[in-house]
Amino acid sequence: MIYPWLEAVDAEFSERLRNDRLPHALLLSGPRETGKVALADGFIASLMCQENQHPACGSCRSCQLLKSGAHPDGHNITFEEHPKTGELRKVLVIDQVRRLISALNLTNTFSKRKAALIHPVEAMNTNAVNALLKTLEEPPGETVLILVSHDPARLPATIRSRCQNLQVRPPGSAEALDWVCNASEAGRPEAEAALQAAAGSPLKALRMLRDGSADQHRLVSSALLDLRTGGISPGAAMAALADLEPELLWSWISLLAAGELKRVIANQGSSRALSLLQSEADRNRKLVPTPVRKDFLLQDWLIQWSRIRA
Repeated sequence: MIYPWLEAVDAEFSERLRNDRLPHALLLSGPRETGKVALADGFIASLMCQENQHPACGSCRSCQLLKSGAHPDGHNITFEEHPKTGELRKVLVIDQVRRLISALNLTNTFSKRKAALIHPVEAMNTNAVNALLKTLEEPPGETVLILVSHDPARLPATIRSRCQNLQVRPPGSAEALDWVCNASEAGRPEAEAALQAAAGSPLKALRMLRDGSADQHRLVSSALLDLRTGGISPGAAMAALADLEPELLWSWISLLAAGELKRVIANQGSSRALSLLQSEADRNRKLVPTPVRKDFLLQDWLIQWSRIRA
């Protein structure tokens, strides 16, 4: 299934494939949780399809192997477990790139092309980037590399210059609201609140409605509003928010503070204190993995927030 906001990018890929005008490297960029990786998976399937169809036929030998994860000509480079700790790495490392390069230099088996998906490409460390550059510029045979980026501004120019960019744009607010309502069967107020919590991402909003985190976001929003209007004390707000996962809590606090800051600026009000608090929320989120006392951070922030009247 192609999400409505991805149809234009999908159609452009389809036309390039049909007219044999595919570059050796495509950069698929856009905001998080807009369906880019699923779209790229569809591109890879079509590149490997023996019928050269888009969408892929799904029934040829190549398509069947790709579905099973056993296709020797199709590759997926993303976060892997660290061999010593067993924890998922947060970077893409040079060993992954070297294995990919070795595989791309082998003779094709079932498909006329080799294809590789690398995501998120901005997570490559410097050594991995340097190892990829030559292959990215001159891949062996009929190889197509698809790089997915959530934040293309973080990519070095050496990567961007070697790729043709396909940009995914998020849907407008009205389109996103209609889609979430239809996909979730939620009422418009609930869907709108979930989209606000998801910073406009319809896929994230749908996930939040399904896993209950949209209700948690409403709890945070209500607590901050009541605190600013004097309806509750900082202590009561702390008690209401005590069971929420700290990093998620600070992300929502920052998002809600940014929304309030935008509203105040639009009304030409004083924004300095709100701006400082929003920045402090971002800093506190980054401190979550450290030994610092999270309850003290939250208590201090809520006290400051309570002093800013609506």
